[in-house]
Amino acid sequence: MSKGENKGEIGDYTRAIQIDPNDAEAYLNRGNAKADLGDYQGAIEDFSRAIQIDPNDAAAYLNRGNAKSALGDYQGAIEDYSRAIQINPNDAQAYVLRGIAKSVLGNKQGGLSDLQKGAELCKAQGNREFYESVQQIIQDLSLR
Repeated sequence: MSKGENKGEIGDYTRAIQIDPNDAEAYLNRGNAKADLGDYQGAIEDFSRAIQIDPNDAAAYLNRGNAKSALGDYQGAIEDYSRAIQINPNDAQAYVLRGIAKSVLGNKQGGLSDLQKGAELCKAQGNREFYESVQQIIQDLSLR
């Protein structure tokens, strides 16, 4: 998607929010568009608002974790990924991302544990391509 398309989407979601300030999905989508443009702080604000409206939206926590990670706030990202996992314990991506963040912070064992759980979920869910990618990350981390 081009930057122009993302900017247009942001305007569309902003209008939707003006019509219904409690539209959590509009905040989530606008946050994703902002993140795509590299506006991670703006994305975090939108994801946080989506979470205020719907505290059980695992995607909002996952996406806010991604934005925090992009800004180097790995501890904050881990907290958001953990909440996403509490809401949806079968979210392979949340385990993998939390594992990577833990590893970046020096918690190699915790990172490997999360990565292995994420790989198991990928395999069980039939997502072979993601499974193979996670296996490569595990192998790379194990060699460090």
